[in-house]
Amino acid sequence: MNLTDVENLLADRLGFDIHSIGQKAVEAVVRRSMQESGFSDPSAYARMLAGNSDAWDAFVDRVVIPETWFFRDIAPFELAADLARARAQKASGKVLRILSCPCSTGEEPYSLVMVLLHAGAPPESFTVDAVDVSSRALQSAQAGIFSKRSFRNHDPWYRPPYFDEAESEDGWRLSRSVVTQVRFRRGNLIAPGFLNDFLEDASPYDTVFCRNLLIYLHPEARLRAMSALRQLVAEHGVLVVGHAETAFAREHGFKQTGPAGAFAFVKQATKVAPKAPAAKHRSTPPGITPRSHASAAVSPPAPPDTPGGAQEADLSLLVIARQMGDAGQLHDALRLCREHLQRVPGSAEGHFLLGVLHDALGHDDLSARSFRKVLYLNPAHRDALLHLALKQEARGDGSGAALLRERARRVPRDLTTE
Repeated sequence: MNLTDVENLLADRLGFDIHSIGQKAVEAVVRRSMQESGFSDPSAYARMLAGNSDAWDAFVDRVVIPETWFFRDIAPFELAADLARARAQKASGKVLRILSCPCSTGEEPYSLVMVLLHAGAPPESFTVDAVDVSSRALQSAQAGIFSKRSFRNHDPWYRPPYFDEAESEDGWRLSRSVVTQVRFRRGNLIAPGFLNDFLEDASPYDTVFCRNLLIYLHPEARLRAMSALRQLVAEHGVLVVGHAETAFAREHGFKQTGPAGAFAFVKQATKVAPKAPAAKHRSTPPGITPRSHASAAVSPPAPPDTPGGAQEADLSLLVIARQMGDAGQLHDALRLCREHLQRVPGSAEGHFLLGVLHDALGHDDLSARSFRKVLYLNPAHRDALLHLALKQEARGDGSGAALLRERARRVPRDLTTE
């Protein structure tokens, strides 16, 4: 049975990379859903899903399997409390805005509320918005009743003050003071109208939790997601990602902040016309947004005349290639990057940018080859190690990915990459 049409629908609407989330598991869900809906032809089933919103919603609820618990990795939540304390010390009177996307069945946004209340933040000093694509997950979250599966922290200090035992055998009921602090909404981060829904009448968020979503998206969807996240996070705001997603944040202009286990990144102010010498110390390019979100392609500007001669001109080519990648002009950026490498074949940063651009365009083999070239030139290039680890993991080589990540952990963070 060929399920390609249904898988393509998942890729187009949700951005799923079927191989990353488990092709066999998806196929099992599709077959079961088709059987219950009375379909034997996958193409006909895909057409029905595309035109029937209720059937699509029910199908999404089946495909999206919640896997979360309260205070999953404590460091990000401790960082959120620290940020709230810092805001309170400034006495600005501005409400702290936090977003959890995707929020699944609610454990993450509720954990954020509890840790802020525990840190002494008044309820009126912060808001928590929570978004997920699954209606069933949101209904479960809003019910506020959680089973033992949601409590995997060995020291559940939060349970007595914020939970009561539920009247049924389902588990524990969350206090209304916590439940009412979260505003749940249904939404799809990669959908075209997502940003309009969230930022039309509101300012960007001070802190955005987007953990363990990006690793399941195909390259084009990941670019759309990162483009949306850059607009959702306020200037100098913080983005928290999953441990396997840190390379994506660096690629898109975020700088690591907080403790290592928080996997948090601060959004850097947009820089205008960066100077060429700065390219020597950049380990990652700024954000690269998809062409569909960019203005019409324009001819690349000519490298400026500089007194430093050919070397500075070559560096400026790399800077311009990064800027064009930022603007979504991926093919033009790729051409300039190759021109830079013709002049400076041993440029580790040039090969790294080439790999990032190939990855953005979905050229998996070429991007992996570029990252290997970077490591040949500079075995201590931390970001190339992490990128290549993700590539190995996507191919099912978990042991190879683990070795690369271990190498990356041993690289001092202040080590330059060129």
